[in-house]
Amino acid sequence: MTGLAAAFAHYGVTAKNPRWSWSARSTDGKTVVITLWKDHFNYKSTPITYADFGDVNLEKWVNRPGNRERIENLKWARDHCDGLFKVVIAVAEDVMADPRRIAESYAQDRLLMRLTDFKEETGEFRAVMAAHT
Repeated sequence: MTGLAAAFAHYGVTAKNPRWSWSARSTDGKTVVITLWKDHFNYKSTPITYADFGDVNLEKWVNRPGNRERIENLKWARDHCDGLFKVVIAVAEDVMADPRRIAESYAQDRLLMRLTDFKEETGEFRAVMAAHT
């Protein structure tokens, strides 16, 4: 097992579809895992933030199955997990490419994020670091 599948498995979750899933949820519903692009983090903010509002490529990904599933998992995190989710970091081969390809992905155990802003219609969201161990 490699890539996203291995990163999800690290948290004890399995993606619904290994080809297009961007997120996953445990069978007991206690853990939500979201894949986040490494270059979308704002490390200068306190706490560290992540946002994908205003993405110029929104129209290209808004209706993709991975985004539709991620919307459901973000809603679940908001409604059942106090907005908290675990993180898989995705590193783009080329951050300017469209569509992007993942060069590497890995579970980031030391980073727990909390959803702070969420547009259910599109899946755009903002999250802040809730814990860093």
